Amino acid sequence: MTGRPRTVSDDTVFRAVADTVTEAGPAGLTLAAVARRAGLTAPALTQRFGSKRGLLVAFATREAGSVADVFDAARTRAAGPLEALRDGLIAFTAPISTREGLANNLAFLQLDLTDEELHTHSAAQSRALRAQLVTLIEEAAAAGDIKVEDPAELADTVYAVYAGAQLTWAIDGSGDLGPWLAERIDRVLAPYR
Repeated sequence: MTGRPRTVSDDTVFRAVADTVTEAGPAGLTLAAVARRAGLTAPALTQRFGSKRGLLVAFATREAGSVADVFDAARTRAAGPLEALRDGLIAFTAPISTREGLANNLAFLQLDLTDEELHTHSAAQSRALRAQLVTLIEEAAAAGDIKVEDPAELADTVYAVYAGAQLTWAIDGSGDLGPWLAERIDRVLAPYR
């Protein structure tokens, strides 16, 4: 005997989680809020994920495992590896359009840093992101786009600037986050071109 087919995919649910976090922060991240946004009921989410914590662990697992997909999508649109690097990083912040949205995501990061299981996934996501940066920098060097002695060191610097630029935008930046990040990422890469 098989159950009813799911009418709402896990990807839709996870997008609802991300959107709820950005809009309402951890305090507003309830099963009811996610269910409403995803077009489900809270009991349906509970049946699928077991609990709010189960949903958060599944979301964190998916986020950590989807880093390569984000950069692969950027590669298909980009003229070269450095553009894919920049565009991939910007894609991670695309849903954030306000300082409040960034603040809500930073508040959610506190859960990732204080909960051991969530932190495991957050750290995996961070390592996967830096690995993608190393690969793209190596590809750019092989193509003659940049000269760099230590791709991993440059990747670490780009990652630090990416993270820091989000904070500086929230504190005293102007315009949209994407262009703010692009300018700073390009600035870090310019001396290597």
